[in-house]
Amino acid sequence: MAAPRSQGEASLNAVEVRLSGGMLALVRFLMTLQNKRMPVARFTVGREDGPRGEILRVTILLDCPPESARRYATLLSALEDVEEIEEDGETLEVTLLKVSGAILGEVPAGIGLHEEGGTVVATGPTGKLDAWLASMGNDVKDAVRLGPVARPGTGGA
Repeated sequence: MAAPRSQGEASLNAVEVRLSGGMLALVRFLMTLQNKRMPVARFTVGREDGPRGEILRVTILLDCPPESARRYATLLSALEDVEEIEEDGETLEVTLLKVSGAILGEVPAGIGLHEEGGTVVATGPTGKLDAWLASMGNDVKDAVRLGPVARPGTGGA
């Protein structure tokens, strides 16, 4: 497990952006990330219906100190297609599991679980989820790690 980072060191900082303008807006947004050499560790795109039509929701995890992440968010907020931008330092790891046997009674505090169609969805802080998965050993038949994700504005959940 990695050592904790000090205040000035890089860490994963979540920024969620809502874009209007469809795929063209997304391409312009991606070019800005590239041209400004932003330290993007993860990038997730989703679609949702907004009051003025379809909105693209982009969640990026920036691998930089929190102050740099705030500066990047300020820069991104000035883009023409950006409807809304939110920052949140909290991220959750998400893992999809197929397991043998029941695991719901053995879950440590801080890890969320629910089952949907035979697939267990586990969420929690990265280090805590890693330790729990390692403790399960051969009970895990299959696992798909989605990695750290964030939902700013809802406490990272």
